[in-house]
Amino acid sequence: MISVSHPVFRACALGAAFAAPNSFARAQAPVHLESRIGWSHSSVSNAVLDARLRGAAVQYRSYAPVPRIAFFDIAYPKDSAEATTTRGYALLVVTAVVQDSTELPIPRLYVRSAGGDRALLLLARVASWVPTTDTTVRLTFGQFRLDALYLLPMDARMAAGDLLADFAAHRQGFRLAHFAGDIPEPVRRLKVTTTSSEPPPASNLWVMVRREYPDLAAALVPSQ
Repeated sequence: MISVSHPVFRACALGAAFAAPNSFARAQAPVHLESRIGWSHSSVSNAVLDARLRGAAVQYRSYAPVPRIAFFDIAYPKDSAEATTTRGYALLVVTAVVQDSTELPIPRLYVRSAGGDRALLLLARVASWVPTTDTTVRLTFGQFRLDALYLLPMDARMAAGDLLADFAAHRQGFRLAHFAGDIPEPVRRLKVTTTSSEPPPASNLWVMVRREYPDLAAALVPSQ
């Protein structure tokens, strides 16, 4: 077993879909934009999630109202021992904000590859409202927010495929990112294949959740 002593790597990106603000463009197919935020080593607080959302709202406010936005954050096991206890799964948090409340919760998140679709297991989620004081986010993306925690098979992340979300209304196949196997070598060296469809014990998972998402962990409501 390989022991990797490094800070946990994480990846994050965002996607937005909207009709451009002119009458001709509104008659065409919606615009879909994606932006890669990159890799980091730190745990993610609620303040970090809120800052990403606010930054995107500033970036896209000229297109307001944007129907929906979603971004994700992936936290990988800290070493091969943890990768084994999590049975080859990483954690994936999706944050979505929409104008229309009927679009939430997101009923399906999945990775589509040449081998077909691979649905991700929802662990927990929490619905909330964007604060009335945050006028930039509200006016750009809406007031309805969802933060959801999933299990991501590490081998699905290391292969080519698209991370897609089906919203409850209006939009299916919303692409959050394209996976091209471009991950840091320390993560690749974990060499753990997700061979079980059964989730790891909850006690193993929540140790990692509380470390990587300390604020969000306290608010998450386990999925039934």
